[in-house]
Amino acid sequence: MSNLKTNFKIFSLLSVLTGLFLGVGFLIGGRAGMIIGLIFAGLMNFGSYWFSDKIVLKMYGAEKLEESENPELHKKVEKLARDAGIPKPRLYINNMQVPNAFATGRNPEKGVVCVTQGLMDALEEDEVEGVIAHELAHIKNRDTLINAIVATVAGAVGLIAEMAFWGAMFGGREEQGEMASALTLMILTPLIATIIRMAVSRSMEFRADSEAVKISQNKQGLSSALEKITEASSKPLQRHASRSQEAGANLFISNPFSGDKITKWFSTHPPLQERLENIEETQL
Repeated sequence: MSNLKTNFKIFSLLSVLTGLFLGVGFLIGGRAGMIIGLIFAGLMNFGSYWFSDKIVLKMYGAEKLEESENPELHKKVEKLARDAGIPKPRLYINNMQVPNAFATGRNPEKGVVCVTQGLMDALEEDEVEGVIAHELAHIKNRDTLINAIVATVAGAVGLIAEMAFWGAMFGGREEQGEMASALTLMILTPLIATIIRMAVSRSMEFRADSEAVKISQNKQGLSSALEKITEASSKPLQRHASRSQEAGANLFISNPFSGDKITKWFSTHPPLQERLENIEETQL
């Protein structure tokens, strides 16, 4: 999938999500309801976006990886960042034994790449390079900002739907049909918003894979890394992950918490085979 097609798909999904918000908001609460929902959702997500690096690094127990501890990795990241046209991000590591990595930071100047101990132990040099290039692509494309926007609009949809339900219950409108409609909206609209949000996440993964190939000029490294990471992630090593940790699964190059229990529609990442085909089709 070309970056042009992926960008168009992300834009289209964001447009549909915005349309859902505007339609449901106006239908249920009018202009005032839309504004209230957006303000509340925006406030909830603003902090997580602005302080994304600090929040995520603390959530996963990541420690700063000094250059003296792994000079080769730092040199590799510096070269790849230069090839990607972004500042070198700060490097962190956490003690997860499953191979994985994630990127965070509100913009390229505040970029952070965190690798797991399992990644450093299990992957070959060219595979690590492919993973790092993938994370740099997320930073370059400002995917943290896109995630924050999607989370805000999706959250606003959910808040408005919930407001409609409780308004119908306690607002003196107790007709059976009206209550049923409010309950349906409360269930369906957040569900649709979640499906769109997951679709945006999968599209960003496709885009980061394609961009990583162009940055590293190596398809095999990333493909091989994804195969190893997916295999390791299918044996849920993080059985005791907290809800907040699972909520950040979309940050990783592959969901380390899901195993095989999540269907495609609610998955943060595309199926492995589709990712491998996308990488193979990417023009160097």
